[in-house]
Amino acid sequence: MTTAITPLGRLRATLPYIVVLAAGLYLYYLAESFEFEESSGRIGPGAWPQIILVLMIVTALWGIVSSARRAVADVPEVVAEEDEALIQPPEIYPWLVWLAVATTLIYLFVLPIFGFFLTTALYSFVLMYIGHYRKPVSAAVLSLAIALSFMFIFMRVVYVALPLGIAPFIDVSYALMAAMGVR
Repeated sequence: MTTAITPLGRLRATLPYIVVLAAGLYLYYLAESFEFEESSGRIGPGAWPQIILVLMIVTALWGIVSSARRAVADVPEVVAEEDEALIQPPEIYPWLVWLAVATTLIYLFVLPIFGFFLTTALYSFVLMYIGHYRKPVSAAVLSLAIALSFMFIFMRVVYVALPLGIAPFIDVSYALMAAMGVR
């Protein structure tokens, strides 16, 4: 038994994304009219909001397409999945949330000691493990990529000084900075 999705059902599924898309487009239009004095080699104050708004617009477009496609999907399968979820609710682990909060506090404490890169890589790995991601090689590679990406963005794009750590960890920070061309 297949039930047809009405146009109102499709609209209801995509409406939040349409609102976000409209807001993003309007805010992008406003961000283009920021007045500032240009300095060579630096982006203006309107660039960051525009970058974030482009990401927001792309996400809204993705949401519109995916929610419209989901609304067209076979309804009995969705109903069966919802019934199964009611019979066997997902396991909820509130202690994992508190463990993640504690991990964040530890991250903030050891950040000045080990430096941004090493601490962020370890923090990302631990959060993935807490979140039940059990592929250690993938988690390690992703953690290193996250730490390198954030370090690059903060030091090369935003020009933010990050904690370098103490000896011997500061050597890792200096080596990465040299590789990125940060002085």
